[in-house]
Amino acid sequence: MHRHSIEHFFANPGTDFPPIVEAFARAKALGAKVPRSVLVPHENLAIAMAHGAYLMTGAPQAVMVHVNVGTANTINLLANAARDRVPLLLMAGRSPIMEAGTFGARNRPIHWAQEMFDQAGMVRELVKWDYELRNPAQASLVIARAVEVAMAEPRGPVYLTLPREPLSAPAATDTGVEPRAVASSAHPDPALIGQLADWLIAAERPLVIASSLGRLNGEANALASMVEKAALPVVAHSPRYLCVSSDHPLHHGFDPHPFLEDADLVLVIESDVPWMPGTQAPPPGVRVAHIGEDPAFVRYPMRSFPSHLSIAANAGVALKLLEVALESRLKHSSAQIAKRQKCA
Repeated sequence: MHRHSIEHFFANPGTDFPPIVEAFARAKALGAKVPRSVLVPHENLAIAMAHGAYLMTGAPQAVMVHVNVGTANTINLLANAARDRVPLLLMAGRSPIMEAGTFGARNRPIHWAQEMFDQAGMVRELVKWDYELRNPAQASLVIARAVEVAMAEPRGPVYLTLPREPLSAPAATDTGVEPRAVASSAHPDPALIGQLADWLIAAERPLVIASSLGRLNGEANALASMVEKAALPVVAHSPRYLCVSSDHPLHHGFDPHPFLEDADLVLVIESDVPWMPGTQAPPPGVRVAHIGEDPAFVRYPMRSFPSHLSIAANAGVALKLLEVALESRLKHSSAQIAKRQKCA
């Protein structure tokens, strides 16, 4: 884990942790580099601490809890981490597989009661990937795969179960698996960026709605610079980050509904729910465009917001390219933009 830039190991231990404790002790005696272990009194708090550490560092985080009950105690804050796209490696012990005859087999009555048919099923709705360590020789490869998946965009938690037998087995020779490169973001399609720029220039009453923009450094500045170029009003709807400064002259508050009926183009940026359909929606025929790492929010069972143009990309990158595209068109549309600036 340390090799993969995981600097902290948040833990709430149980009977599956003796091999972990022993490994930390041996590593310390040998001077090996390992994550800093942080003992946390409750699993939800451990997830919250890892969440905050990611927001501060941008590095993947690791939490380990005790079998099914520890996993259950993480779920509330794990839902937050999933929605906030936190690359978190959540690990949990698993009841020993064997009842006898193997080192690490069951030796407490609770080992029967805590076994589940599908322990990962508790969190599968909230994680991108789940796996069970089946052989100690897999350890380096499994961690490399877990971090690779967690860091791929859209980022998010992954789940790894650790049965006590492989966890208690002699450690295999470290194969020295190097960290895999973090997959790059999808690059915005230049043709779609150009089409969106044309739509924004031509619109008389455009509206920008942003929600989770600002997760990454520079995104808020990119939005502010882009909307200034084309005089685009912005609503920060249910924001979890600073989408645009609240004192910016183009910041039109936090409720998009009063503006939707009059809009003739709506640009939605990193917003899973840009408006409440039962309250107010854009009139039929209004163009709606979406920008985001996952503009369709494919893990949502139902989401029926219209989309006439969808750009899958890092929002900050897309906004910078959109600004360039707008600049190349503005010299031919100065009157239209001046009119919007006056209204704004």
